[in-house]
Amino acid sequence: MMRRKTNRRPEDIKKILDKLIGKIGKKGPGKKDRILAAWKKAVGEKAAGHSRPVSIKRKVLMIEIDSSTWMYELNLKKDHILRDVRKQLGEDKVKDLRFRMGDIT
Repeated sequence: MMRRKTNRRPEDIKKILDKLIGKIGKKGPGKKDRILAAWKKAVGEKAAGHSRPVSIKRKVLMIEIDSSTWMYELNLKKDHILRDVRKQLGEDKVKDLRFRMGDIT
C-alpha cells in the first residue's frame, strides 16, 4: 500500500483547541439552556409553565403542551412566538414550531 505524501504542516495546538471549544459551545449542554430561555422569554412565565421545548429536528422546534386550552392559545400566537424565538436563537436556527400534547413535568 502506498502512503500519500502530504505537504501539510502540523497545526498549532492553540488553533485546534479554539476550534474544539467553538464546536462544543455551539452543540454542547448550553444549547438546551439557550432554547429554554428563548422559549420562556417568547411566551412568558405563565405559558412557559404549561409548555416546554422537547426537541429540535430539521430546524423545527417541537413543543409539548399540557392542555388543549394552552395549545389553542399558543397556536393563535404562533407567528409572534416564532419571530421572538428566531430573534433570540438566530434566524437560521428555527424555521417552524410544532405543538403536541404531552406531560411537561
